[in-house]
Formats: sequence, structure tokens, C-alpha cells
Amino acid sequence: MPRLEDGLVPPFLGALQACTSVLLTLFYGLVTRQANIIHEQTINDMSGLCVKLFLPALIMVKLGSELHLETALNYVPVFVWAISYTGISVIMGYILSYLLKLPQWVTPTVASNNTSSLPLLLLETLRATGSLRLITLPGQSQEDAMNRAQSYFLVCAVTTKTISYAIGPRMLQNQINHDTEETTQPQQQPHDMNDDNNNIEDRNSPATEEEANEQTSLLPRPVQRARHKFHKGIRYLFSFVPRFLRRGFSVIDSPFLDLAILCTATGVLFGLVPKLHRAFFASYEEGGIFQAWLTSSVENIGGLFTSLQVFLVGCKLGVSFEKMRRSKRSGGVPIRALLVVFCVRLVVWPAISISGLYFFIRYTKVLPHDPVLWFSMMVMPTGPPALIISGLAELEEVSELEKMAIAKIDWVQVMYMLSPVVSFTITGALKVTEALLNSQGKG
Repeated sequence: MPRLEDGLVPPFLGALQACTSVLLTLFYGLVTRQANIIHEQTINDMSGLCVKLFLPALIMVKLGSELHLETALNYVPVFVWAISYTGISVIMGYILSYLLKLPQWVTPTVASNNTSSLPLLLLETLRATGSLRLITLPGQSQEDAMNRAQSYFLVCAVTTKTISYAIGPRMLQNQINHDTEETTQPQQQPHDMNDDNNNIEDRNSPATEEEANEQTSLLPRPVQRARHKFHKGIRYLFSFVPRFLRRGFSVIDSPFLDLAILCTATGVLFGLVPKLHRAFFASYEEGGIFQAWLTSSVENIGGLFTSLQVFLVGCKLGVSFEKMRRSKRSGGVPIRALLVVFCVRLVVWPAISISGLYFFIRYTKVLPHDPVLWFSMMVMPTGPPALIISGLAELEEVSELEKMAIAKIDWVQVMYMLSPVVSFTITGALKVTEALLNSQGKG
């Protein structure tokens, strides 16, 4: 049997197996929905549970366990790269939509890709196939490489989702107005950000007993008041942003982001403070008094996210097919729009990230000597679009008619069925990283 170092075929087969595993997990969800074993409301509830509870728990444990004082600077390039490629993706979306006269939903769709469940599951399978051996330093295991890569991807996920929730509502509102005008009376023009702030302030204000309903927050009143003050501070900071820039952004009002940012900060604190790191993540013999019971329980919850979220994507794909068959008001989806999304996310960005980072790492010494970091950054901009639009539709509490107006956007979920294409990107990133590692020395 050929070794991993011998040519492209062994790592490609490993990457293909990883992508096939993801595709089968998604397929199981699709079949489950088609067999009517799971209902749409259950899918939505479980998806909300994944992103509001399981993912933040995973972020806190993975980031806290992998972050140390000597490796803290490794996460700075991830943060900068996530902001950079997301901003470039937004510009690409606007330019392509204008030149090719594409629907407005193309821009938010190409603006953010899946940097959480899909790559995390891919990394687990890559470890199982032994493919991560190519980029593992001497003295480190593939398990160590996988955990570190997952922590990088989680930092990237929090960053890109924050940007998406900041600019997404405005782009979503433009799409709703554009589509509903074709089927109903003209919609009210997008209101000024000051009106958005007032509405959000009303939603964030602690509800009185008379106003309580199924949408009322279950958080204690002190936590609700703290959250209200937090968003009020953000709105105050936004008041200093020039108006022409402010109009493209919405105040971030997402329970997911509140908890994700809090868990990220907690993970950073636990990772950078040596005594806390030892108490929460070291073995009991080495002083880890919380590791065996508290940390492991949070890790158990976080471990539910990866496979379950991909499974639910398959379920949502089944729901989208059903809605498109039932409804004719949402219209067709231009093939060129889907081709643009496919090319940007699965062709253009892999070529840019792998080649660009190769030359940047090869001829500069800016990035730390960490092959897992190099590989992760090469793969981060790649993959099917994040399912951000549906989440924003729920966040904005749009009407059912408006949801039907953007129902065709859910067709981008078909990109997940093309996930085996990512195997080419993974193979290229593995071999390029191996070449960089050999050129700079494995020490």
C-alpha cells in the first residue's frame, strides 16, 4: 500500500473519503425528512439548539484547551484572514451581481461559507484516514493537529458569522423588497437605522408579565438588562460611524452571537491564564480539578454539534425541495446564479487561498511556523455557503409571504451535495502545506 507521502493519490483518496462521509451524513438527514420521521418545526428547533447551545459549548472547550500563551499569536492571522476573505467575498458578490444581472441574494450567499460543522466533520474523518500525518510536526499526534485545526476554524466561524449578522439583515431586506414587489403591493422602503435601533431596543427590553408570550426570553431579568445595555453600547458606538457606511450595517441582535462571543471570551480567558488552564483542561493528577466532571460535561454537549448540524442540513434540504414543489410564487432560480455561487466558493477561492498563501508563507516570515495553521487558512474560504439567510429571516421575524419570496435562496443548499468537490481543495492544501514544511524544515 503506498504511503501518504507518495504522490497525490493517497491524500486525495483520504480527502474524498472525508467528503463522502459528510455527504452521507447529509443524505441520512434528507432521507429522514423524506420519510417524514422528523417534522419541520423539530428541524428548526434542533438547528437553533445546535447554534445557540452546542456550538458555543464546543467553542469554549476547543479554544480554551488549545490556546496557550505561547500560541496565542497564531489566532491573530485567523481573525484577520476571516475578515479579509469575507469582505472580498462581499465585493465579489456585488460586482458579479451587477455585471451578470443576478438576483440580489447572490451577494449574501457568497459572502459567507460554512466554517463550522462541515470543516469540523471533515477534519475528524481526515484524522481517521491518516491524511493529517502530512502536516503533523514531529512529536505531535494527528489528534493534536485535528484539535488545533478545529479551534482555528471555530475562531473563523465566530468572526464570519458576526460579519454576516452585521451586514446580512440589510441585504436580506433589499432582497425581500425586490421579490415581494413582484407579487404584492410595494413594500415599505427600508427604514433608517435609527428606526432599526428603536425596534431592536424594544425587543431587547425586558418584557413585563402582561407582555409575556412564547417569544419572551427565559433569561433572568438581570441578564436581560445586561444584554440590553450591551446592545445599547453597540448602538452608541455605531453613532460615530459615517452615515454612508452605517446604512450598510445593522445592529447585531442575535442570541447566538451573544453566547458565542461570551464563550469565545471565556475560552480565551481559560486558555491564557495558566492556573485556569490547568484547572479546567489538565488531567486530575496534574491539577485539573474541573476537567473530569465540569469540562467533560461541556465537551459532551459541544461534541453533539458537528454531526448533528450536518444531519440537520440534510433535513433542511428535504424541506426546501418540498417547499419548492408546493409553491410557484417563489419563481425559478437562474442557473447562472447557482454557477456563480459554485465557482466563487468551490473554484475561485480555493485557487486564490492556496496559491496566495503559498507565496506569502514561502517568501515571508509573518505567519507562525505552524503547518496546521497554514492548512486551515488555505481551506477556510472554501466550501458551500453558510445557511445564514434562513437564520436571518427567522431573526428578522419576516412574514410568511416574505419568507416565500426568499424561499428560492434555500436552493443554494444543493451546494452541500457537491461537497466532494472540496476533496480537490483539501488535497491541494495538504500537498502545498507539506511542500512548505519540507522547504522550511520540520523542526
